[in-house]
Amino acid sequence: MKPKMTTRGHDYPGLWINFEAGEGAGKTTQSQLLSDYLESKGFFVVRGREPGGTPLSEQIRRMLLGFNDSELSQKTELLLFVTAGTDYFERVAKVVLQRGEILVTDRWRYSTMAYQGYGLGLDMKMIRALTEFSCDGAYPDITFLLDINPEIGLAKITGDEFAGSERDRIESREANYHRRVNDGFREIARQNPERIVVIPYLEGKPKLMYSQIVNYAEAFIKEHDLEHRLARG
Repeated sequence: MKPKMTTRGHDYPGLWINFEAGEGAGKTTQSQLLSDYLESKGFFVVRGREPGGTPLSEQIRRMLLGFNDSELSQKTELLLFVTAGTDYFERVAKVVLQRGEILVTDRWRYSTMAYQGYGLGLDMKMIRALTEFSCDGAYPDITFLLDINPEIGLAKITGDEFAGSERDRIESREANYHRRVNDGFREIARQNPERIVVIPYLEGKPKLMYSQIVNYAEAFIKEHDLEHRLARG
């Protein structure tokens, strides 16, 4: 049966594909696999991560993940994530989409909603307003949510880019926090079926997950007649 297609999330000629997940779901691997596949088809693909992707955003990433919870308030954490995302959108994402290229991102504002909204209990109305402001109302065309049980995901984490063999500041939070985050992602997907595709995490079967993602991306490109309109490398 033909899958229900998500709707276009912006008016730019490019295609924006985003990956979301709780910890340990392998979204970075899946985003790389999809990017490599699309490049093999001749498309021009730019990968990004949030927070990160610009000099300022990378500095903020180090602050957010490298500090401990006692050094950043919850409101400061929220605003730093939004600041990093705004800088990336203005300096990179918007430019890529304006050129008609494919942008593949590892997290976007849905993570802010899940981690700082559902996880920390911060004002969701404020987060939605900041989301609209930070990206000029643009949304990813497709968001793949890799749905993993938080206990399984956290057990896979052995270290991070700043803390070596230790978990980073957010990974180190208690299990109930991560359960709220994952439940939040599911609720966000339930509320936004026109924007989010849920891919169940399959232990030991990343290729099967990948095939679902590729098939959907190809169907979306065909459905919206983008194959000959997107920039080629």
